[in-house]
Parts: sequence; C-alpha cells; structure tokens
Amino acid sequence: MPLISGLILDSSGKPANGWLRVRASRPFDTSTGLVTTALATVAVVAGVPTRDGSPWQLPPTPDGVAYSIEQDLDGDAIDRFTVIAPDESSMTYTELLFNRGNGAGTAGPYWWDLTGGLDFPSTAVNGDWGYDAVSGDVWRYEYA
Repeated sequence: MPLISGLILDSSGKPANGWLRVRASRPFDTSTGLVTTALATVAVVAGVPTRDGSPWQLPPTPDGVAYSIEQDLDGDAIDRFTVIAPDESSMTYTELLFNRGNGAGTAGPYWWDLTGGLDFPSTAVNGDWGYDAVSGDVWRYEYA
C-alpha cells in the first residue's frame, strides 16, 4: 500500500493547505477488507497530506479500478485527477498523479501511439495525448 510522501506546494512553491477528496471508481477487495466507493477526505496541512492524523496511504488498485482525486488547495480552483495506485511501498504525490502503473512518471503529458484505432490504455492520465501515425490525428485524454 503506497505511503504518499513529499510536500504538496502551491504555485509560489510554498507548502499548500487544503483538502484532497478521494473516491474509488468501483469497490474492490484487498487482504484487509472491501474498499468501497465512499468518499475519503485527506487533510493537507503545511504541504503534508494526512488521513485522521496519520500518513496518507492508498490501497493499490486492481486492473480496471481508478481513484478520482479532487484537489482543493488554498481556496483556489478545484483540480480533478484520475489515478491508479501501484503496489509500491511509497511514492510522492507527483508520482501518484502522473504514474504509468509502476509509480514512475512526471507532470509532463505522455504521448500514446493509438495508430490503427487503438484506445487510450487504462494507465493514461488526464492531459495525455494520443496520435495516429498514419492519419496524423491527435487526441487529448480527459477521463470523465
């Protein structure tokens, strides 16, 4: 179960304060019980995400399951992300938001080769791009 570490910063590079609201796309079983779609609220204080005063952890998501994260920091606009949680011991918040299934990733968008009518894979994140090398078509991924 990944422990989410590292500071969450605002646009000026200072530790952010606010809330993260997390919901699984569908229920799934873990070794400790059933993970439901009930909303979980994570406090972000001085840049550190905690759940009930403890470090924030997420159960790894099985294939076909994602978490929706609503990020409400410092009273600014609310941002939404759809993520998967790999079976890693720890990862930063950035790695959670932009991982490709193994915890690796950056905030830059990823380009997927969708030549031949392929669809975006389950590891695509909002803001990724797809292209068809034959037709030259380009699509932007936005999970609804």
